Amino acid sequence: MTVSDLSRCQRKSTCQQLQNWGLSPIILGGMVALRAAIRHPQRIAGLILIDTDAGAEIAWHRVKYRAMGIAVSVFGFRPLLPYVTRLMFGATTRHDNPALVTETRAMIARSHVPSALKCLAALMRRDSVVERLHEIGVPALVVVGEEDRMLPPSLSCRIQEGLPDARLTTIPDSGHMTPIEQPERAHAAVLAFLRSLVYPRHRE
Repeated sequence: MTVSDLSRCQRKSTCQQLQNWGLSPIILGGMVALRAAIRHPQRIAGLILIDTDAGAEIAWHRVKYRAMGIAVSVFGFRPLLPYVTRLMFGATTRHDNPALVTETRAMIARSHVPSALKCLAALMRRDSVVERLHEIGVPALVVVGEEDRMLPPSLSCRIQEGLPDARLTTIPDSGHMTPIEQPERAHAAVLAFLRSLVYPRHRE
């Protein structure tokens, strides 16, 4: 879903409660949400950004994603599954919850290849909004897994530092898939943030 898609969906909303949205995406969705908040600030009430980045893709990653796209086009996902799951999941999850890793591998193997290639293309061509983060005036929660190798915690720190009103929560024992690796900790952070919006005096 693009920023334009989000805008069209909101314009079609008939429920008054949907006129100002709070966006809570993960990874690629976080990249869309940041751009939506810059382009349509009047329509965003708050942001929850999980395991994401505000910058453009670095050159090495673009090379890597192109190679992955070619491999997936020719061979499908299965040859890449060991590498992808090591990148997505932290060492703690891989050791303590192998069933989750296995389940996710099976889900990735069933993924629609053309759709995955479009996601890779979007990742590679995204622009940086780091220098525009100061334009986002709504409250934001930035969540990142401490063991995230795909988008390391330093990138989430950069988002938090660039936003005027943001808090950063680093989740221990989690990689790039924080909501499913450490759901209780991730949910607790999100609920605390949402409570702070409803009861501003409780904000940290």
